Amino acid sequence: MAKHDIVPDDVPTDDLAERVRDGLRAVADPDLGSDVLESGLVTDVSVDERVVRIGADLTGLDDPTAEDVTEALRRRALSTPGVERATIEGETPNAGADDAIDGAAGVDTVIAVASAKGGVGKTTVSTQLARALAADPDRDVGIFDADLYGPNVPELLALEGPVSANAAGDAEPIDAGDLTAMSVGLIANDEPLAWRGAMAHEAVSELFEDTAWGDLDTLVVDLPPGTGDIVLTALQSLPIDGAVLVSTPHPTSVGDTSRSATLFEENGVPLLGTVVNMRGFTCDCGREHDLFPDTDVEAALDQPVLCDLPFDERVRDFGDDVPPEALELADAVRERLAAVGDLSVPDHALDLRGLPKPIRHEQATAEFRATEPGETFYLLNDHDPSPLAAELVGAVGREGPPGDAFEEYAVRRRAPDEWVLAVTR
Repeated sequence: MAKHDIVPDDVPTDDLAERVRDGLRAVADPDLGSDVLESGLVTDVSVDERVVRIGADLTGLDDPTAEDVTEALRRRALSTPGVERATIEGETPNAGADDAIDGAAGVDTVIAVASAKGGVGKTTVSTQLARALAADPDRDVGIFDADLYGPNVPELLALEGPVSANAAGDAEPIDAGDLTAMSVGLIANDEPLAWRGAMAHEAVSELFEDTAWGDLDTLVVDLPPGTGDIVLTALQSLPIDGAVLVSTPHPTSVGDTSRSATLFEENGVPLLGTVVNMRGFTCDCGREHDLFPDTDVEAALDQPVLCDLPFDERVRDFGDDVPPEALELADAVRERLAAVGDLSVPDHALDLRGLPKPIRHEQATAEFRATEPGETFYLLNDHDPSPLAAELVGAVGREGPPGDAFEEYAVRRRAPDEWVLAVTR
């Protein structure tokens, strides 16, 4: 049972906000030692439709400390019964602008592959997906191994370093048949890795940005398992067009995957769907067997299952032929990318970036009221506009969440500081 299911739907907003505040008192201000509410580091806590927005002033902290505090606030808020989503807003040391990566030159589409925990076959799935996408002779595909603590892509593809640099000083990816690949494992040469915080951020960002990928149609990024700082860095700084989650059918794994999916959604990364790995196996006698208790993954995660992979040696075969299941997965990923593609924003979109909060809300509701039934309203914001969309529901006398109240409703994150909201009345 999800944590918010144990709280009545009509729980007063003020009560839920107070519960969140109580939880945040367990987070200490790293400079003053007192809790973040007493010190004034947290400036505001508001709740709208089970979405918590925490205002915070992090300008006095260095980047790694600000990241740690932000994650602590988010986790405390999400641990409060009744809370479905939590966003942290406010001034940061560099307002996030310096950390943003516009993208690797020549790379068209970036697909992230992630898992809530290790051991579910994430790297196998990401590598086979890249191989399957590269099986199209008209497509150039690469794979970026961003799993700093377990860089296994070189082993699966039988790749060896060292990595060389081109005339511009950028790292040259290694050829892997139809693929090009880059991994910290090709640089570290099996040395133990103990990076964290800012070091991990720098390693992921610079290796991605300073690799001479060339002209690629698709780059598959193999993320570390879990929801730690490297994953958060990738979601907030890399130009990810869509994410594939990997889980086993076990209820515990599916539950953890649900929390991982929430992190992606909070950072505006479209979820393409889930790969269910190790669904079962067929013995020599022809009988099918389950390895785990079965779960309706599609219903539990409210997103499509892209592919069911059996526990079979052919799925882990990285020889000349790409497994048919991987080719099936590649087709499903291409279809989902087309379905969740980037929103086309017209020139008349309302741009709220940089405006004070009261003005944003006033302008958004006023212009939305002026739209005609059937007309699509677009706005640009520098953070997640989902809570603002909930206000638009009431502005035109509707009820319920935006996805139910409007004919069409979509939120996309096009860059670390650029979000798009599209609502059709």
